[in-house]
Amino acid sequence: MIISIAILPNTTCSAILKESARLLITAMGGVTMTQVTIYKSMAAFYGFAIIGAVLSFAAGFYLTVLFRPIAELDILSFLGVFLGIPVLVAFLSFYIGWYYKKNIVEYHPPEWEFKPVQMTIKDAKKLPREYNRKYSRLVANSNFWYFFTPIFLIILISTFPLYAFYENASLSEYVPILNAVSLILIFLITLSGAFRSISNSASADFNLPLIREAVKLAEIQSKVAGVCNVRVVLDKAVEGELAIYDNPRVIIRIEGLVNEAYVESWSEELRAITRVLARLYEKDGNPQVVWWWFSTDRNFRKFIDPDEEGYYVKHPITTNIKHPGVKDIALVTENAVALIVKEYLKTRGETDELLNILKNLHVENH
Repeated sequence: MIISIAILPNTTCSAILKESARLLITAMGGVTMTQVTIYKSMAAFYGFAIIGAVLSFAAGFYLTVLFRPIAELDILSFLGVFLGIPVLVAFLSFYIGWYYKKNIVEYHPPEWEFKPVQMTIKDAKKLPREYNRKYSRLVANSNFWYFFTPIFLIILISTFPLYAFYENASLSEYVPILNAVSLILIFLITLSGAFRSISNSASADFNLPLIREAVKLAEIQSKVAGVCNVRVVLDKAVEGELAIYDNPRVIIRIEGLVNEAYVESWSEELRAITRVLARLYEKDGNPQVVWWWFSTDRNFRKFIDPDEEGYYVKHPITTNIKHPGVKDIALVTENAVALIVKEYLKTRGETDELLNILKNLHVENH
């Protein structure tokens, strides 16, 4: 083995040594290492989860039985047992989750090089769930239920015994087991919620951008007449087995002009459009034509290559909305499509397919 390594190229030898080091570190300390991230072992975290769940059950069951006679007579004792203990369990489990998430990884950011990738609406919808599951130790993935459920359980623990002790004594025998199960759930849900939602040194790079907003934008634009090949586009950077995404947007093509034009759109909030780029490529001596629309301006500005000044153009679609805004996704998209089609018909020849698109958009070709 020593001889075979000696005669290998330097790059191959280096790769073998790095892989050997990674396997050795993993075997000795449960730490997985790459060039970018060093993951610490999750064994202690899972150990705390198991021990905490057992102690929560014991505290919920036996402390309820022990302090029940006092709690029925003294309101402060009642609050201490049925409110104080659940709050304490929630606080401790949140701290454990926060601590482990902050310290689970050492991140050494590389020089990320981004390249655009296209995906269908269906694939873009699946990406966040799959990505956040794969990079759960790197991303901050908050969820409303992580925090609402423990609060609901704390309220349940503090109110059900009150009702059982003073209104319906037949239910009091179920209080210990209810408290025990509820404390387990509070501990585990808060622990998991803190670990998933807290950010660490890698989260700024690995948190996904606003993909849901781009998906909703794509779904609305796909219903516009003349639109085809709707794709969600993201800039993707890869380093080894790691990948990050940035700058989500939507690209749509136009029937009959699939290889000659496109419309690119951006969204910064759900069901909103903030920026549009419509482009008609250069062809047969006709220069490239570009239109920009910004939500802060609400008008299309036309640029004919090589002109960099541009000028405003009238919206080809006549409606009661003179200046479409961020929520007028369909109308802004229809105007972008109509501008491209009209320009093509004017400078590069007519086709029945493009004339039908204008007809469906209720735009006259003149």
